[in-house]
Amino acid sequence: MSGKNRKHHNSMPVKKNLSQAHQEHSYIIAKKMLRFFNLDPSLLDSFTKKQKQYLLRMIADIPSIKPEKENTIPRQYVKKIRSEMLEYMKTNYAGDSETENQLSYMDIATYGSGFYMLLTHGVITGYFTGTSQEKTAQQIYEAFGEHGAMNSCMGDVFWYLRFLTSSYSQVNFRIYGFHYHLDTGRPVAKGALSVQTKILLTVKDCESKIFTYNNIERKAFRLVFADAGDGSPLDKPRWAVVKRNLIFPKAKEDETFNIYIQSHVLHRFKERADTLKPSLRNFFIQYALSSGLIVASTEKHKFLTCTAKDDLPLGYFTFFIQDDDIVVNTFIPLASEITPEGKKLYEALQLGKEDIKYLGMDKLSFFTDIDFEQIPVLKQALIDSGIWPTKLLLDIMPYKDSEEDEPHIIDMQKTLFVKNFFDKLEEHRCDPLSGADDC
Repeated sequence: MSGKNRKHHNSMPVKKNLSQAHQEHSYIIAKKMLRFFNLDPSLLDSFTKKQKQYLLRMIADIPSIKPEKENTIPRQYVKKIRSEMLEYMKTNYAGDSETENQLSYMDIATYGSGFYMLLTHGVITGYFTGTSQEKTAQQIYEAFGEHGAMNSCMGDVFWYLRFLTSSYSQVNFRIYGFHYHLDTGRPVAKGALSVQTKILLTVKDCESKIFTYNNIERKAFRLVFADAGDGSPLDKPRWAVVKRNLIFPKAKEDETFNIYIQSHVLHRFKERADTLKPSLRNFFIQYALSSGLIVASTEKHKFLTCTAKDDLPLGYFTFFIQDDDIVVNTFIPLASEITPEGKKLYEALQLGKEDIKYLGMDKLSFFTDIDFEQIPVLKQALIDSGIWPTKLLLDIMPYKDSEEDEPHIIDMQKTLFVKNFFDKLEEHRCDPLSGADDC
């Protein structure tokens, strides 16, 4: 894991030796690291006792997580992010968690990163040059990768941290981010040094602008990418944009629109994405309008898709354009007859806008509350329209009022209400007096 090495001020030399338990634990994690990078773990045993002491001499502290500047983030947010982050690192593994290796992200961030840094330092400075272990050290060094390998195996950790910081961010108020570095160099025992991943939580306040649309003035807030990385220029906060050629195909590749979002969008999203916890709503809005941005089209409309896992849509954001700005002004449900999926659903069922609202199909809870096996015609229409994969995804997402692992219960009363509606609709279509020829 790369980052900026920052040394503490020199302290008094420490004369105590490394404990046997520490050495044994470092040894185990180093072997797991070798196995993770598809190397024979017995390579570690080819080093001499002195070389192994050199490679395993880092004392690793658990990652530190705190605000970059004091009193800029509510304490309860910091405490929650810290506890959830550390628990994630302890209970999740790099690679296949089913294998006996089970290299946790906490192992990598502590003893694993220490082993990586010392081996890299030894190869670069020539510590192993001229010894019979030179080729072995070089082999491990190349497998770890001079750049990027450690970062890539920690990618899920920083993605999860991005999710956590986004969960507490609000696009019409304040965006939280983070950057990190490795703090090394403090002597903690005879011949040993410390290493600690330090994560600093950052804050970026939103900017607003007044737009006039349909003769009505409304405030909108500019969307920003928060910090998310090692503090390099590419990871600094920056304003979110949409490439113009996604909206207008003939536009130049380097031409962009700024993204603004009205508060009304948040109200509509809360109302219609009613199965989602506030943290997920915060995350999905930011993700959909930044790194997960997808433009969807019908014959008459263009939308910004609110995507979830595997780019499955939860609904769509509508927008208008003024000069160099795109202004997101509302959130519409999947079943709306103007969306790509909703248009197919309307053609299959011939339901109007008021029918959709009457049945509750304008809310995500409709797809988790109803037993569609009792309403075959509706289930088939959802499959044919492309909505069914989203319904299946919603089934495994945490419901807003339930615990993480608690299954959501079908609403039988609501199911009966919807079933009766479609039964009567079918009867009407089959009634000779109705003029319908569906039967």
